[in-house]
Amino acid sequence: MAVNDPSDPITPLLGTWINHRQATWLWLGLRIHEKFDLDDNSCGGATMRDEVAWALEGAPDITSSFRAKKDRYLLPEEQLAWITASQRQLQWLTPRIDTLTDRILPRCLVHLQGRDRLVAALDIWKIDLEKKQRAVERLHDQWRRHKAMDSQLEWFSDQKEGTKRCLCAWEWLQKNYLKPFSRQIPISNYQELLMFFDHEDMGSNERVAIIQRIRKLWSKRQFNERSADKKQVNVMLPKAVISQLDALAEKHGLKRAQVIESLVRMEADAGVYLAGS
Repeated sequence: MAVNDPSDPITPLLGTWINHRQATWLWLGLRIHEKFDLDDNSCGGATMRDEVAWALEGAPDITSSFRAKKDRYLLPEEQLAWITASQRQLQWLTPRIDTLTDRILPRCLVHLQGRDRLVAALDIWKIDLEKKQRAVERLHDQWRRHKAMDSQLEWFSDQKEGTKRCLCAWEWLQKNYLKPFSRQIPISNYQELLMFFDHEDMGSNERVAIIQRIRKLWSKRQFNERSADKKQVNVMLPKAVISQLDALAEKHGLKRAQVIESLVRMEADAGVYLAGS
């Protein structure tokens, strides 16, 4: 609803226009702290402002204390700007804010979701504003430290092979980490892999070890794909010939097997050296 909208039912009662966040906070305050019988389906919905206005009409003491309570409990917008609509961040923050606020929000608020829900929980949390500010700052610091660990997973974000690497990670996790009847949603991309590790309660060492094992599996599969038309052959060579082989490999920047393969192909094509032996 726009500022100065003449159809807004709350403005005449408070003598000032309030935004969606403030209207949500008012609804929750009336429902949770003042025990008004408000329709849960209206919170965050199209009829929320009507419900708030209905309650305020019979509560002049609440309307008169609105500004003071807003200053006492609502943090400035800029202090919450770091909370975004990112699905990953919401997944990480939700249980932490629920625990912090002692799960103050009713469970049946179907129209109050996403970022709005997290901000609303912090807003309606009745503690000293300075303590609330410090708690939100700690959350922000924890999130930044958590995000810094993304560097451990950068290998899975490769533009060319990232999707395949994430699928390889999912196969390994299914076989070696998850329980047989796990409800984990299949992982098919980098974002989903990040969210998986966000959700799992594991130490840094365990996380690094898992990543290393997945990368080892990937390397093995890549080697097998590259070597699909090759077969290992073991031969005994005199030490002097091995030294000559190593010298050729170093001179041409090749591996032993590449030198031998090249020499055999050349002789097979030209038939120069073995024809008279």
